[in-house]
Amino acid sequence: MRAEFANICKDLIKDEKTVLLLGDISHFLLRESESIAPDRFFNVGICEQSIIGMAAGLAMEGYKPIVHTIAPFMVERAYEQIKIDLGYQNTNVTLVSVGASFDYSDLGCTHHCYGDIAALRLIPNIEIYVPGSKSELRTLLLSTWNNNSPKYFRLSAKTHSQNIEVKSGEIVEYRKSKNNKYVFVTSHLLDDVIENEEIGIFYVTTLSHISKNSIEHIKSIINNDSIIFSVENHFKSGGLGDLISETFNFPVKRIGVNKFITGYGTYEDMREEAGLSKQEILKQIL
Repeated sequence: MRAEFANICKDLIKDEKTVLLLGDISHFLLRESESIAPDRFFNVGICEQSIIGMAAGLAMEGYKPIVHTIAPFMVERAYEQIKIDLGYQNTNVTLVSVGASFDYSDLGCTHHCYGDIAALRLIPNIEIYVPGSKSELRTLLLSTWNNNSPKYFRLSAKTHSQNIEVKSGEIVEYRKSKNNKYVFVTSHLLDDVIENEEIGIFYVTTLSHISKNSIEHIKSIINNDSIIFSVENHFKSGGLGDLISETFNFPVKRIGVNKFITGYGTYEDMREEAGLSKQEILKQIL
């Protein structure tokens, strides 16, 4: 997914109004973009608060800035600047993070970020996207490009293996239910829940808003006896589960990261410690 982001940037940077701002990351990955427009390619360094302010200023002057760095440094370190410079002023800035919750599993909790969606959902005007494959990233980024709203794309090293057509604000009904149980799921965790062949699956890539068509469609399917789950690579609070519960006003059994993780290890080690292993997910949605 990160490599696809570099390919997208290579195309977008040809527009003389596009500017790339990096937080001391992905220099070599994005070197082709730099070679195309060295005067619109800036490694600002480990100065995330300044990067957001710079991006907002560029947007106000008619440019189309893309900001790229690791999720916790982008969202948590520069939260006030995102709130004021992007959300409050509604600037046309595209934020693209990497690392998702704990892709950087061996670097410890300083590089983990399982509350970014919850934090950003509190900010006005911002659109939040969680693509689960490189094709979804391309579709969502290009379809919303230059739409005059601040946007956040949460990239992960993990992807699912399904071929799904996605659209901003739309929830995809991936599979109908055989037992009146339904799971709303994001990102690569789609592959995990598929193994329960009885449960209905709704796949979600937009975490900031849901289209009227999707709301009406889901309301026509789910009834008072339905059992609803949410599965997300994020804290149980503030993310997908809350979005679904708030939108449809029904109880949701939330499956997500269950605590702040301070350990080190492999990605699967982190999933196990977070209560989000494949086995645990399948056990809970039985």
